Amino acid sequence: MEPLLQQIDCFSGVLAVSCGAVVRSWDATTVRRALQWARYLLHVYRRFADRGRAREALERRLRSRGGPPGLRSFAALEFGDARLALRLLRNRALAPAAAHALPSLLFPGPAADGEDDAPQSRLALLARRGSALHLLLRLGGDAPRGALLRTHAELLCTRLHELGGADPTARRKLLDALWARGPREHVLSVAGEALLRDADPEPTRAADSAGADETQELLRWLLESPEVLIAFCRQLPATRLASLAGRHPALSRAYLGLLTTWATQLHYDLPKGSWVPTQPEDMPWDELCLRLQSMCQAPPPLQEDVLETLRSSKALDGDFEVPGMSIWTDLLRALPGGA
Repeated sequence: MEPLLQQIDCFSGVLAVSCGAVVRSWDATTVRRALQWARYLLHVYRRFADRGRAREALERRLRSRGGPPGLRSFAALEFGDARLALRLLRNRALAPAAAHALPSLLFPGPAADGEDDAPQSRLALLARRGSALHLLLRLGGDAPRGALLRTHAELLCTRLHELGGADPTARRKLLDALWARGPREHVLSVAGEALLRDADPEPTRAADSAGADETQELLRWLLESPEVLIAFCRQLPATRLASLAGRHPALSRAYLGLLTTWATQLHYDLPKGSWVPTQPEDMPWDELCLRLQSMCQAPPPLQEDVLETLRSSKALDGDFEVPGMSIWTDLLRALPGGA
């Protein structure tokens, strides 16, 4: 057991230095070997996972040892490769050749075929099954959520960039696969972060080669996928969506169109004196107001677009001024500058 513990200690040391400046000297071969080392520890995990006494003994020894932090539990052996990749992706000191190799390992794209018999890394297999984002999310509990989202967004845009010169449908297939198989709430959050990434004055190295074309491809995917667009506009925070709407006019029009559609699904409950949903899945009045208010508080011309849309709807609905007669009247009263 002692040689195995030494191996684990050495790899923990690799994890520790992967966050620092030493990775300036790493090339793609060094990264590949480090990931292979991690996969050796994965084999150890699989070998002892169902062997109770041996696993308990190894767990005790791991917890009792000092040395560099990293793999200090038996369960951590299963995800050493992804933890290493995540740290490298977040490290701006990583050499360009090594940084370029990482997205291909994590996101091989829809053209990758074969399964466990293919000579590819475990990260590639996980990504082909659409779970790489989920894996990174699980492993990122010790990092701020914003930093994780930026890392994932940069990784996604880099992979979209790499797929741009291949099959014309490869990007769409990758995004569809992530939506179908990945944790959808996180996929939407990463998409939102990616659509804002050009606002970052200091993008990380992993994002340097990806540009506006990938952002537009991601935006087209959202706008042309009704299910995805509805979920995107329902689940992302109101302030984030207002920021995105201010940056992308096509998304602004689609989002405002959905908000007005959701408004028509409310009806006025006279005894309660309020607008209430018709179906449980309808957007409540308070949330609808919050989202429209966030749009109105964003830089021009969003406020003008919102107010003009509501005023046009109010005029078509009879141009009532009495509360409770038209939802457009009441929405305008609830918005700054709408009364």
